Amino acid sequence: MTRVSVLTPPGTGAIATVAVIGKRAWGLVRERFRPAKGELPDAPAVHRFWYGNLGDGPGDEVIVAVRQVTPEVVVEIHCHGGRRVVNWVVEMFGLPRDDTLAVGSRQTTDSRALDPLTRASTTRSAAILLDQYHGAFTLAVYSILANLPNAADDLARLAARTHIGRHLVEPWRVVVAGPPNVGKSSLINALAGYQRSVVAPVAGTTRDVVTVRIAADGWPIELSDTAGLRESAGSLEAAGIELAKREVAAADVVVWVMDTTDPHPAWPPDHLRGPNWIVVLNKCDRPTAWPPTDLGEAWGMLRVSATTGEGVPSLLGEIVRRCVPVAPLDGEAVPFTPTLADRIEQAHSALTAGNTDTARQLLESSLTSR
Repeated sequence: MTRVSVLTPPGTGAIATVAVIGKRAWGLVRERFRPAKGELPDAPAVHRFWYGNLGDGPGDEVIVAVRQVTPEVVVEIHCHGGRRVVNWVVEMFGLPRDDTLAVGSRQTTDSRALDPLTRASTTRSAAILLDQYHGAFTLAVYSILANLPNAADDLARLAARTHIGRHLVEPWRVVVAGPPNVGKSSLINALAGYQRSVVAPVAGTTRDVVTVRIAADGWPIELSDTAGLRESAGSLEAAGIELAKREVAAADVVVWVMDTTDPHPAWPPDHLRGPNWIVVLNKCDRPTAWPPTDLGEAWGMLRVSATTGEGVPSLLGEIVRRCVPVAPLDGEAVPFTPTLADRIEQAHSALTAGNTDTARQLLESSLTSR
């Protein structure tokens, strides 16, 4: 008999889990779930995860996970934790409800991922954390330990994902900087409005750092609007400029905005500029005041208009590429907290230096650290 079970405790939480169990489970889920990318396979595959929408119309964002296929198929649906959402998911399948399966039916592979999972602000981050909850990171570390010292390539691949693990809960920090009156605030509004997933606007003034959180391609990103950077300023404005410089220094990505209508544009300062800077020419919908030879093609500049939206999708895509050059595949291991990221990077450095014992100790500590 195919039936449905609510596996998480009663009440309201960030995430709830509903299981569809039995012979018809996979077919029923395939009828009602639309993956964000691609299609569900004809047959269920153990430990595979997909995120997308459940139900007709816009439905609701969920993550579908195949828990097991023998002795019977168990498909988990991880949804928002509100009671109405849980009841809606249960009723959608029209199956007998058997919540006795909730007791002892789940074996937590890595419970350390539960806390960040409840705090994930995007579905994509939650999907990665769910992979780790089901043991992706733990199994990868055990495999590396079993093959030391001949696991340098595997450890290098795991270390390459540490930047993602640091930002599954905390967003990437993208600072929009430049001189006054080049359209920084308008550009942030255009970026947030284009994505249409503003999470938490924070009020401020032009002398403060004003932030807004968005989800771009499923990744959490915090855009920061800073005071205009210039050399001469009053004491109050100077304080805002110093704050802006600190934000720039701490940013994951800096978007430097220049005004194509200004005949004397402010170029990025050499003493501040870093490898993850994106230079944009704003107000490209208006006549340029620059000679054609000075349009900065060698800088790889992006032409945008915060007013019309021209170039904004391309800029957002470039920001995502700078934050996440290579996204993990479904089911791949990711060091999913800053502490675990540190341990894996230190282990990789130790193994590269030939210190196998130190690498082993760091890897073993990553199995218990949070």
